[in-house]
Amino acid sequence: MEAWACAEEGLTGSVSDLECSVMQPLVELAITSERCSPFRQGFLADPIGSAVAYDAFLCIEVPLPWERDISMHDPFFSLSEDGAARTPQTAEDRSNRKPFASIKGPDGRRWRPQGLVAASAGLASAGPESAAPNAVRVLAFEKRPVPSVAESAPPVFQVETAVPFERREWLLNPGQVLPLARALVNADEPAIAAYEQFQGMVGADVIDLLICTHGKRDVCCGQAGMALYSTISSQLGDAPSPVRVWRASHTGGHRFAPTALTFPDGYAWAYLDESTTAQILNRSATPALAAPQDLAAVGERCRGVSSLSAGPAQVADRAALLHAGWAWAETSRTVEVVAFDRHSLATTLVVTGTSADGPKLSLRVEVQVERHIPQITCGVIDSCEYEVEAVWKVASVKQV
Repeated sequence: MEAWACAEEGLTGSVSDLECSVMQPLVELAITSERCSPFRQGFLADPIGSAVAYDAFLCIEVPLPWERDISMHDPFFSLSEDGAARTPQTAEDRSNRKPFASIKGPDGRRWRPQGLVAASAGLASAGPESAAPNAVRVLAFEKRPVPSVAESAPPVFQVETAVPFERREWLLNPGQVLPLARALVNADEPAIAAYEQFQGMVGADVIDLLICTHGKRDVCCGQAGMALYSTISSQLGDAPSPVRVWRASHTGGHRFAPTALTFPDGYAWAYLDESTTAQILNRSATPALAAPQDLAAVGERCRGVSSLSAGPAQVADRAALLHAGWAWAETSRTVEVVAFDRHSLATTLVVTGTSADGPKLSLRVEVQVERHIPQITCGVIDSCEYEVEAVWKVASVKQV
């Protein structure tokens, strides 16, 4: 960017008042080009509260190379309103496609489209043995139904539920993928049942780790995400495992690269490294990791659970995770906003859940804005950038 001044000498007044036909640059503003992930990491800011909330995730193997947005690829585009209205045939039609972050079903649920790379570690643990060589894997992660929330006293401003996602998986011929995907989005269970013979059995203890390696979307994910995937997948090898690691399309928040999602718990993660990833994946194999005191390092990388809205609700839920241990991730729980300050954005929430092997836990969590930090365009500078994001903190936690 350049600052300008009139080249004529001896003139006074504002530039708008001058009849100045010659303008010359005085100085060029020096703005250093930086990558978004190391830039944000430099602030040492907690990533909690930054996960994007969805009701379900539709994960489908899509051949590489990918466009900048996975929604530009079928079958995802064909599920959108534009795609349902017409079937593009020409290159010009395809270039006019508009990307989208989610697909809304008739029942109001928002589905996140996620592309997967077929070659993945640990896949021997699932899938029909009779699947064709060119079969396409489809995974659906959906929020489980929860009981209605009883009325509280005093009245609350907002009540949300957080639950593990229900996982279903199929291996299909390519021509069957779109009809199944459409049935899932439409919550058409009779239509879904028609594909029962293609459904694979996945153990309840299996953890799916989706690492963003979408380099065309962002260089940080393409580099840091791919490095993490290579390390973790090489450790797992090809043997059947309770852990499956996927190369995935953009999961949101590339400024947190390497970023990932875990299912069925639905947590989003930031700045993962080999050590922290091992703690996340070994939670069921190593009982000691279930203890709250062993979750400190993991908590620092947690962006929040995708079944809750971004901001204070995710912050309060993580506070309960750190208090209760990994069992909390498998718990159906409610998060209630009971107080809110419009001036400071301070929010008080009551988060309540009952794990399968423990008593009811209810925590009163006060969440505050610690500060705001800049958001930048990764590696590109077109102009001055003024967007900021809130950094959240827990001011107090009290068991009630």
